Amino acid sequence: MKIDDSMKKEIQEEMEKIQTPSSLYDFAKNIKEESEMKVDFVKTKERKRGWRKFQFAVAAVISLSVLTASAFLNPTMAEMASKIPYVGQVFQKPIQIVIKEVLEKDGYNTAGVGMSRWEDMTLFDIQLKGTEEYVNQEKDNVLAILSGVLEKRGYDNYELMISETNEISPVLAEIFDQRAEIGEKLKSELQVAGYTILDVNAYSPIIKVYIPVTDEAKKTEINTVANEFLESNGSLKSVHIITKDVSVEEIKTKWLPVITSIEEELYLKKEYRIDDIRYTFNPEKVSITIKLNMNSSHTESKEAVNKIHKRITEFLNSEEVKIKTDNQVYELIIQDKNGKDFHF
Repeated sequence: MKIDDSMKKEIQEEMEKIQTPSSLYDFAKNIKEESEMKVDFVKTKERKRGWRKFQFAVAAVISLSVLTASAFLNPTMAEMASKIPYVGQVFQKPIQIVIKEVLEKDGYNTAGVGMSRWEDMTLFDIQLKGTEEYVNQEKDNVLAILSGVLEKRGYDNYELMISETNEISPVLAEIFDQRAEIGEKLKSELQVAGYTILDVNAYSPIIKVYIPVTDEAKKTEINTVANEFLESNGSLKSVHIITKDVSVEEIKTKWLPVITSIEEELYLKKEYRIDDIRYTFNPEKVSITIKLNMNSSHTESKEAVNKIHKRITEFLNSEEVKIKTDNQVYELIIQDKNGKDFHF
């Protein structure tokens, strides 16, 4: 059935009301090649208190025929991560990519491998392409396959969920193509005008233009040029200029595979009793804070803290990690559930 312009306009207007992640464009630009990409997403959905996501990712995706906020592991980052030694053993690939590849080798077509935290448990949400009937029929077999994969890595702190998904609708695909085109044109226009542009995200209701840190006068100038370009191209969107500290972004990129390795080891094993892991990135120092789900007075806390400290510091001080992070200074902080620091 042909979709008329009035319906497309209605969908477009509804989409304008949705606040999408700033990194959505990274995936949307390559949406037609999704089946060829080794990607991983952290599926964002409403959960009860206690849910939080931990990211191995820097991009985003469209799932089903509605817009959902999800994060994807950039294939370049995945390749970087695959070259970092894993904590306690030889690191090969992030577990999400391994899951995706194992399932596709067995003939399953995956739309994504989601990871999130629910209280003290890691949840995997594996989306299979196909009907609900097909997914229900294959669910037990998929669970058996993945349980074997996770157990081989010594992981025992997880829950597996299997769900179905459908292809993106032609209407949304066309809208995404249009937004990708205007974003690329705007980025090119600004670069030709002599401005340094890190990226342009045209998928949000307001187009976001990312530039290196600069003075307010330059930001105003870029904003004016961008709005003039959009007006001349018949776009009703407005522009928001966002500055990023390039040095900090570069640090995050270098540390991403290291962080992936740390989180995978600590979150997916019950013995560590991890509540949360946080990071701050600065040119002077990278800070890693590991929060345990136990009080400092707990009888097992000292043993757990010493084990975590030893394994993580050995990993961070390894020659491979030092090379990847340019031997950057770091600090490791381990806290109890109340935020009290353990001292070594």
